[in-house]
Amino acid sequence: MDLQWLRIVVVGHVDHGKSTLIGRLLHDSGALPEGRLDEIARGSNGDAIEWAFLMDHFHEEREQERTIDSTQAFFATPKRVYRIIDAPGHKEFLKNMVTGAAQADAAVLVVDAEAGVLEQTRRHAAMLAMLGRRRVIVAINKMDAAVGREWFDAVAEAALSLLRQLDIAAHAVIPISARCGWNLAARAAEIAWYDGPTLFEALDSLEPPAPLSQLPLRFPVQDVYDFNGRRRFVGRIESGRMAQGQTVLAVPAGRTARIASVERFLEDRTSAEAGECAGVTLDGPQDLARGEILCDPDAPPPVVRRIEANVFWLGDQGWTQGDSLLLRCVTQEAPCRIESVRRRINSSTFETIETDAARLEATEVGHVVIVAERPVAVEEFGGGDPLGRFVLLKDRALSAGGTVTGAESANRSFGARSA
Repeated sequence: MDLQWLRIVVVGHVDHGKSTLIGRLLHDSGALPEGRLDEIARGSNGDAIEWAFLMDHFHEEREQERTIDSTQAFFATPKRVYRIIDAPGHKEFLKNMVTGAAQADAAVLVVDAEAGVLEQTRRHAAMLAMLGRRRVIVAINKMDAAVGREWFDAVAEAALSLLRQLDIAAHAVIPISARCGWNLAARAAEIAWYDGPTLFEALDSLEPPAPLSQLPLRFPVQDVYDFNGRRRFVGRIESGRMAQGQTVLAVPAGRTARIASVERFLEDRTSAEAGECAGVTLDGPQDLARGEILCDPDAPPPVVRRIEANVFWLGDQGWTQGDSLLLRCVTQEAPCRIESVRRRINSSTFETIETDAARLEATEVGHVVIVAERPVAVEEFGGGDPLGRFVLLKDRALSAGGTVTGAESANRSFGARSA
């Protein structure tokens, strides 16, 4: 029987032990290649092994002792295989954290047992909620720092209160020591008062998301190649399935075609499904270009120009009324502007700073209305919808990530749902 796969992102405030936790998970699951532990031990300071070095691949990170980019590794339990993503905790690397979280199926929120819930803890939790990542395990780390059950209970309640504000129900709250390996693969006698699951057990008990292949077809065209007199439209299937002979609708163009062939490099195929990169030839319009999306004609996304959304402003340079922006959603691109900011929100306290605002600053959340210069295909974000997430660029720099909460179209009401 094939093992299940699950993608986990590890998030939390800087120095709360995220990379150390992942390094120890790799060791305790037997995922380290031969000689790797000795290599890390030689590079560590003193007698203690610097588990975080297993994930900190960049030379600058070892010098600065912090994670700069999102890095990935794999480990397995008897139940499933995990792709685990280490997201940076520093405020200036928030874009990298968002990239890591957007790829994940679930999250481990790491909180230092002594420091408790801090600014980036709150901000990372807010980003998880905005990205629809609601499978969350809380790991209260550094329990070896002579903190007892009462202290753990207080920190755990603060973390649970934070998640409740974001409409996230924690799957488990586990006291751990990443450095010592407590309550990761095995229970720790040092905190015998805890009778809940270990981190490995909690991860294994997470329900995997519904297969993307069961959702309606969404195939964004990434490129077009002319070969042997036929045009091949290539890209990655974001959801659904496609097969030879199937009728598809291209949006925003609004034209139908029949799939003449489904092709994969060096493979004889007549079909493909979500997660696969493929090419198709069509009986029908041949002038489609990058940015068109082949979809199920019976379940097409709305094609709109006005979008209601939540955006998390990531750029160092803020937004002010009248700024020109570029919206990217899968392979679609459209110049756009923010028509209004209904609410400007502090991402750390979740308090409304201002209503009907004319600006957004770095790390702030805005509930906004966006107007695109040309129609784009989007759909309300529900966690697995490929057309429910987008980014905004200002002066060619990535400046914001967003999720669609409403789309104005001929057949759907505008602003009917809130993320």
